[in-house]
Amino acid sequence: MTRAIVLAAAIATLVAGAAPLQAQPRGAAPPPGDYFQTCRNVSTVGYGPNATMTAECRDRDGRWRTTSLRFAGCDRIENRDGQLSCRPGAGYPPPRPGFPGPGPGGPPFGRSSITLFSGPDFTGRPFPADREFTNLPREFNDRAMSLRIDGRRPWQVCSDSDFRGRCQVFDRDVSDLSRFGLGANVSSLRPVR
Repeated sequence: MTRAIVLAAAIATLVAGAAPLQAQPRGAAPPPGDYFQTCRNVSTVGYGPNATMTAECRDRDGRWRTTSLRFAGCDRIENRDGQLSCRPGAGYPPPRPGFPGPGPGGPPFGRSSITLFSGPDFTGRPFPADREFTNLPREFNDRAMSLRIDGRRPWQVCSDSDFRGRCQVFDRDVSDLSRFGLGANVSSLRPVR
C-alpha cells in the first residue's frame, strides 16, 4: 500500500512539472499567390533567408511536378508550368533563370550546373540539372555514382528527399560518390547560396 502511494505521488509530481506539449511550426507562412489553385501538399520549412516552400504543382500537360522555392523576399508566388516562381518584393533583385528564388544580392558565384552519372568516373546515364530538386525523378533516384559540376558554385547533395539524410557540399567533380557514402544513394540536390 505504501509503495502504491509513493508511486502515485511520484507520477503526480512528474505530470505537474511537465511543460504542456505545443505544436511546433514547420516554417514561415508563404507569401500570397495564385499557386494554391494549381498546387497541392504545400508546406514550408525554416525562417528568414532559408525559408523554403515545397509543393506539387500541375504543369501545362496536367502532370503533377514536385517543386521547391526559397521564398525570402518574394512578394507573390506563382505556378509556372509546374514550377514555383517568385515575384520579388522591393529591395530584392529579380530571380535569375534556373535558380529557385531571390536572395539579397543574388547568387554569389553566377550560374552553375551539375550532372549526375549512373556510373563511376562520369560514365553511364547522365542527369543534368541547373536548379534544385527536392526529390529526383524516379528513373534517377538513388542511382548516381559520380557527378560533375560546371561553374564555380557549390552544390549540396543529399541521400534522402527534401535535403535530409546524409548531405555533402561539393565544389568540384567527384568520380566516385561511394567515397562519401552517397554511391547509388542521392535523392535531392540544390545549388548552395
